[in-house]
Amino acid sequence: MMIGDSVQAIELRVDNAVNPLGIDNLAPALSWQLTGSGQQTAYRILVSSDPVRLRSGRADVWDSGRIASDEAIGIQYDGPALRSSTPYYWTVQVWDTGGRRAGSEQIAWWETGLLNDAAWQGAQWITPDTGNAEAPMLRKEFDVGKRIARARATVYGLGFYELRLNGSKVGDRVLTPASTPYERHNLYDTYDITNDVRRGANTVGIWLGNGYGARYNPYGFRWTGPKQAIALITITSTDGTSEAVGTDGSWTWSTGPIVANDIYAGETYDARAERPGWDRPGFDAADWQPVRTTPAPSAVLAANTMPAVRVMQTLRPVRLTEPKPGVYVYDLGQNIAGWARLRVKGPAGTAVHLRTAEELGADGMVDTRTNRSAAATDTYILKGTGGLETFEPRFTYHGFRYVEMTGFPGRPDRNALEGRAVHADVASTGTFHSSDELLNTIWRNNRWAILNNSMSLPTDTPVRDERTPPTMDVQAYRDAAIREFGMNRFYAKYLRDLPPGTALPSDAVKAQYPDMAGGQVSLAWHLYEQYGDRATLAATYPLMKAFVDKNAQDQPSLIWPGNQGFGDWCPPDHGPEANGGMGSLNAGDCFSEVSLVNTALWYQQTIDLAKAAKALGQTADGVRYDQLAAAIKTAFNARFLQADNTYSSGRQTTSVLPLAVGLVPADRLGAVGAKLAETITTKHAGHLDTGIFGTRYLVDALAAIDRLDLAMQILGQRTYPSFGFQIGKGATTSWEQWLYDAGMITHDHAMFAGINTSLYTVLAGIQLTSPAYRTVTIAPRTPASLDYVTASIDTVRGRITSAWRRTSAGLELTITTPLNSTPTVVVPLASPAAHVAAPANAVLISRTATAATYQAASGASTFTIS
Repeated sequence: MMIGDSVQAIELRVDNAVNPLGIDNLAPALSWQLTGSGQQTAYRILVSSDPVRLRSGRADVWDSGRIASDEAIGIQYDGPALRSSTPYYWTVQVWDTGGRRAGSEQIAWWETGLLNDAAWQGAQWITPDTGNAEAPMLRKEFDVGKRIARARATVYGLGFYELRLNGSKVGDRVLTPASTPYERHNLYDTYDITNDVRRGANTVGIWLGNGYGARYNPYGFRWTGPKQAIALITITSTDGTSEAVGTDGSWTWSTGPIVANDIYAGETYDARAERPGWDRPGFDAADWQPVRTTPAPSAVLAANTMPAVRVMQTLRPVRLTEPKPGVYVYDLGQNIAGWARLRVKGPAGTAVHLRTAEELGADGMVDTRTNRSAAATDTYILKGTGGLETFEPRFTYHGFRYVEMTGFPGRPDRNALEGRAVHADVASTGTFHSSDELLNTIWRNNRWAILNNSMSLPTDTPVRDERTPPTMDVQAYRDAAIREFGMNRFYAKYLRDLPPGTALPSDAVKAQYPDMAGGQVSLAWHLYEQYGDRATLAATYPLMKAFVDKNAQDQPSLIWPGNQGFGDWCPPDHGPEANGGMGSLNAGDCFSEVSLVNTALWYQQTIDLAKAAKALGQTADGVRYDQLAAAIKTAFNARFLQADNTYSSGRQTTSVLPLAVGLVPADRLGAVGAKLAETITTKHAGHLDTGIFGTRYLVDALAAIDRLDLAMQILGQRTYPSFGFQIGKGATTSWEQWLYDAGMITHDHAMFAGINTSLYTVLAGIQLTSPAYRTVTIAPRTPASLDYVTASIDTVRGRITSAWRRTSAGLELTITTPLNSTPTVVVPLASPAAHVAAPANAVLISRTATAATYQAASGASTFTIS
């Protein structure tokens, strides 16, 4: 066997995570990327219980054997049944076209969680013996008699919990556990506590908060039962023996310094009531009360495999003002989700109040109107020991840019407060930059809005008294999110919570709306298309079918009724209350084109279902849903397409959606496009007139009719309605409406962020053409208003980049693709006579007056057009 370095496996992942701890998938998907030169022609996966054994090429758990395949994504583990709480080490050998195998292989691992009830070793659900405690602290002392090799803690607590061990918080997760429909399933977290537990005396503590409790919005998942927890600590000694400590009736509890906590109202912490040392051995707990056991919240306690929610960034204030005596306002310079961290020194009993808001009033005071009824105020009461005291809340979060501080002893400076940006720890996978700074700001603001609304579920806004899962919003921006960030495990968990045909609590009537729960049909497909997540697609497929089938049965006309749904939610208000974009309490009419939009989305969902059927080998289903989609298309045009080549009312979205999703008949495409362009230029003076779905597909539709110049004109506007208008008013995240003020408004909504998709797929031209980017087309569009665009997407196969810039001679396009992704490059031509200098290994496939198409090689390629 020849061994070399031509192609090598790197970035080994399990279920699209690096070395995941505590998973419960019995057949995890193994993936890797490739580096070097050449192509993979075969692989062999080795799984072992011991990394030393694995380094010598021995697999005592599973050996796949040599498989002739170039696939490197989503190879399912097919070995013996996995055991609970067990580490598995694995590697992959790959061969290139010359039959050479890489000289060394990376070793990765995964570790299982608790796979069945028996694995919990008798741990019980426990709760304080009274239901009145606001934030009870539970504790247990235990001894470890042997040297420790490995230790794990598996924990779940309601509403929120914080795990403590020997005087310190364990890990850096916040706002745990993940929010779920609590009566259906609960997701435990697993922690590596090898360095936290010690030989001899130990103390474990669990601090509980209200979480998404009875005061949480009824359209979200609420836990209205008792504060309760279950935990299991397992310790493996160096001699191979193990011992366990679980929750049971021997634990005790007490109240502590958190005297109030609410997801909307904020947290009040009285440091005078701290119990120093309560989570350390030897603490005097004589006055602590016994816990009692309590029933489980649901029958399903499974592993939480979504990215953890963490403090992801700390922001220093950019400005500090005193608009009134003793009232200090901090400006973080960025709208965030999270909280403020306070540093203060002063007398005992001094109460410092931190109230958050997105905006300032004309008087320089915080304007809390977008908070609605959320008090969004955290209070710290000093213990007054003479030293510097630091506070940040545990069991609440807010959406804000500004913090109003009152009650501070003395005069604070900027160092007294910091902003703590909190969201799910999803990797940043997309980059975009262009010669247009306004366009770059639009991209950046939309990314912030997506992150601020990615907690343990997507949220509509982090600001007001909602923060509920917005299926409609996600449908409008998911295509951007999966390019901007590593959302596979985040959205897979979301689909488990809200599968197709499932409505939010108290909202069952919307379970079949295409513009609401129908988005989950397409989301499951897009997770497979973007990440190769076949398991989520297969698990969701029966409900995808049921959703589409029920709608076909209930709506035999194949036209969605106009009184069921939201349509193109929140287009611009053109009435007198719009007030030039500043709006008013009476401004904003958000329902728009309900029948047309829902029918178009239903068509798109049916197309995605047909693709899913074929990917899963359900050929007959694929044919049937293709036929249904064709029938919806026929019905759509019969109902909505007018003789003057407009659709329905003629509003922009009525043509944008049909053009973007493929509903326009081929013989009417040019005329429909021309009419849309006329509407934009003459009726709206080059401005958009779209809500969330029209905005998502606006650039795509205009690119389809070769009017990208209009798209750039729209994106370049700075007057109402436009992204530029928002940015001119200080926006650092995208708004809920195009108006500054309205009867329903916050300035941190992600629902208009879907337009970021087109920055990657149109301006940079990165378009996947088969699942998980096995093949990719790079076909950038180069509008005259831009001098350059550079963008990248970190795909499951590796980084794909597209960068073009104008030169004195013409245009230069540079692309890169990973080894196991085959690129087709569509080079734009300024004239039929343009000359293209292509790489030697690029093969010309076709040429028209406007483009030359090449089959390129993996790696880097530069095309020069003159």
